[in-house]
Parts: sequence; C-alpha cells; structure tokens
Amino acid sequence: MTTAAAAYLDLLGVHRSPPDRALLDRIVTAHNATIPFENLDPFTGVDPPTTSDGIAAKLVHARRGGWCFEHNRLLHDVLADLGYRVTPLVGRVRLGLAPADAPASRTHRFTLVDTIEGRFTVDAGFGSTVPTTALQLVAGPEQPTPQATYRYARVDHGGWVLQRRGSGGWADQYVFDLVPVPDVDFAMGSWYLAHHPGSHFRTGLVAARTTPRRRTTLDGTRLTVRTADGTAQRHDLTSPARVRDALEEHLGIDTGGVAGLEERLREVYFR
Repeated sequence: MTTAAAAYLDLLGVHRSPPDRALLDRIVTAHNATIPFENLDPFTGVDPPTTSDGIAAKLVHARRGGWCFEHNRLLHDVLADLGYRVTPLVGRVRLGLAPADAPASRTHRFTLVDTIEGRFTVDAGFGSTVPTTALQLVAGPEQPTPQATYRYARVDHGGWVLQRRGSGGWADQYVFDLVPVPDVDFAMGSWYLAHHPGSHFRTGLVAARTTPRRRTTLDGTRLTVRTADGTAQRHDLTSPARVRDALEEHLGIDTGGVAGLEERLREVYFR
C-alpha cells in the first residue's frame, strides 16, 4: 500500500482488510462523512487540481473538499491500490434538468468496481444526494442507504440511469455507459465547469457532507441540516462571516487558504 493510500485510510479511520464489498462500503461511507463536497476553487476563480498528487494534497492533507473530479479520482486511485478492479466512468447529470430529458454534458466522474461479490458503483462526489454506500449495478432492485433509497434502470443503447427516491417519487441522478474514460477527458470536464460562463460551480457556492446520522448542505446562503429521520433545520446566513463559519464548523472545511472568499461572497450574495 502506498503512503498516499495509507494517509487516506488513516484520515477516514478505516483499517485495511481484503478487498471485498464490506471494505468498499466502509470506505465510501467514511469518505462521504469525512471529506466534504465543495466548489470553493471554481467559485473563487481557481482551477481545481486534476492530478493524483494535487488532489491528495488538498483533500487528504489540507482539510479541504472538492467536486466529483477530485473526490472520485482520489477514491478510484486508493481502491486500485488496495487491489480492487476499478474502471473510471463519466455520467450525464439529469438531476435538476428542466425538462428532465434535456441534453446534458458528460461531467460527472464516478467509479465502477468489480469484486468477487459482483459489480458495484461508488461515488463520493455528488454533493447533497450522493449515495453513501456502494451500489450494486443491477437493474430494478431498490437499494436503501441510511439517507435515501436508490435503484438502477436501463436506458436506450445499453446505458444505465441512477435514480433516487425522494418526496416526489423517483428522480434520475445521472445516465452513463460502461466505456472506460481516460484522464484527459476528466481534465477537460474539470476545465469546462471551472471556466464556462454558464457553469453553476462558478456562479454559486455549494457544499455538503453526509454522515450516517445527518446530511449537511450549504446552497449559497442557505444551510440545511437533515437527520436520518427526515427532520430538517434550515438557517439563512446573513453575512460572509456567517457563511465562512458554516463552512468551517458544519462542513469541516479550512477556509484559511481560500483567497478572496469573502469578497466573492459579497459580490454574489451580499451586494
């Protein structure tokens, strides 16, 4: 096991064991509980890292989070180091689209994992509705997690769609196929979302962290803490200082090295 993988497991509080489904679930659950989802880099005009070393330096050693290109590159690399057979995949995000079948870009990274117990997907970078365990890649069966229930369905041309059951019924999260994706495509997707004028990662602040007991999300200036029983507490943050405090205290993000954060918050939310 590499030093980087050992540091990652130490951060998560997970002990190494044979590469099976049980370890996979422990890692995914602990990753989502420990390393937050956040877009502070693109929000403040900084290109997020795309290399393994750069991502580990930020997410493992600097008490920061990131988006899917960072979380799922880190998770993919560690799982490979632990002996899992992994395949990097990309999806087209459907969540929030209007209409629901509108065209979407291939900008969500996640990982396919083959084990002796079957084929699974793992995802640590889908923000406020991320699955917090591995999901078996089979069409139809409902797969409950502590926060929500998911299922896979088949779509045209041999593709798949991940669906999540919410208060309004089943909603598509993203569609994908099983063609392995090279690093250059993820680097291009990261650059696109960090620079395109229409990217919501540039124009608004989002952050999330999900433990087995609660899911904490920050959407602009609205902080929501939702417990496993569905109870939600919402707080409207009234100043850049309160937003920074929420990022630090509720999401576990060290904002000290994020240059220009308060100025950017004032520009977007407190003019």
